[in-house]
Amino acid sequence: MNCPAPQLLAVVALLSLSSGCDRVGLGQHSQVPDGAPSEDQLKPIAYMSSEPGPGGRKVYRHYEEAKTCGDFELALRWNRPPNVEGGPFHRKMQYLGGSLPADLPKDSEVFITAKIEKGETLPSGSTGWILRMHDGARVQAVETADFWAKQEQESEDGKYVALVKPEKPGRILCAQAVYQGQAGKGPDQDQKVPVFAVLFAMDREG
Repeated sequence: MNCPAPQLLAVVALLSLSSGCDRVGLGQHSQVPDGAPSEDQLKPIAYMSSEPGPGGRKVYRHYEEAKTCGDFELALRWNRPPNVEGGPFHRKMQYLGGSLPADLPKDSEVFITAKIEKGETLPSGSTGWILRMHDGARVQAVETADFWAKQEQESEDGKYVALVKPEKPGRILCAQAVYQGQAGKGPDQDQKVPVFAVLFAMDREG
């Protein structure tokens, strides 16, 4: 897999400076509806732990507790409402459906769900995936060694595991990530494919 390591490292360096804010996406809320799920909509993830955040608003800090990618997305939508700017790039989180928007700006923070075609550990210690989105498009995702080690440590410290069988084809990978543009190469090496720098990922049964 041909991965754009220098670009990814630049993104990770910026993210590491504001990882706490990025993880929970807390910031100033405007008078415009933020698009966060209602309390009724959050009932399916009542089993996930939360804690008070700024202003007493609860925050989900343990995404690895999510039983499904849908539950992960619901918790993230609460932490990072789609109509509120936040994170290191001060942009709104983009919740991608089954396809990638043609006009998605580089450095956009996204939530992506796709089927694993191939997963492997790279020489750098990072983990890379070739993923197939619902519309059939291939994308590439890379989680650097630092982020991977952090997830592994959190899994060892608790009873919940985010990445169970991350290299198994056919499983679903869902991730909070940063879009890097058309910077990667697919299995055929002939056409550039979209690349995502992963901040947090989990795999679940399809």
